[in-house]
Amino acid sequence: MLERSVPMYQECQSLAVHWCTQFAQAHTSVYDLGCSTGTLLLKLAQSIDKKKEVSLFGVDNSPAMLEKSKITLRESPMPCEFIEADLNQGFSIQNASVVVMNYTLQFVLPEHRDQLLKNIFEGLLPGGSLVIIEKIKSGIPELDHTFIEFHHQFKRDRGYSNLEISRKREALENVLIPWTVEENQDLIKKAGFSTVDLFFKWNNFAGFIALN
Repeated sequence: MLERSVPMYQECQSLAVHWCTQFAQAHTSVYDLGCSTGTLLLKLAQSIDKKKEVSLFGVDNSPAMLEKSKITLRESPMPCEFIEADLNQGFSIQNASVVVMNYTLQFVLPEHRDQLLKNIFEGLLPGGSLVIIEKIKSGIPELDHTFIEFHHQFKRDRGYSNLEISRKREALENVLIPWTVEENQDLIKKAGFSTVDLFFKWNNFAGFIALN
């Protein structure tokens, strides 16, 4: 479903794995916040150098998704622990060298995003990194409308009907709340990160890398 709905989904997963393997430190933890079915965690387990003895943590608010993640990781070459948590309620990480949030921050209520990112920053070790891939919006209304239409056409090209697209948009209204690139970057910097940059952008989707 995600591959049909999210442009360059597999490419973005590969980019996230690239950043994680780059910044994962020995004897630390790597967190996937909003781990869904665990596909990214499995790729991380298969890609991060085993000699680093990294521990993986998958966090999600859905028990059903966590159960699917456990199945995905049942033969993982790296230890992985799963945590049920609502990121709106606050979440603390420990001994982390990398935290990944793929299409997750957009579902956290805006009033809770600041504290969540501060918690992440405080839980990252020196030299740690945060990887965020998000649906975004343009600060220019005319362009934002065009970005949305491009995304809808992307879905149509992959078999979604106009009715399905409309229903999905209605279901996500006031649930998925995207911000602009600038708003996301300001939020990340406000949390304490010294460096933040874009590593990916496709119309109304963007990837951010932040270093502490």
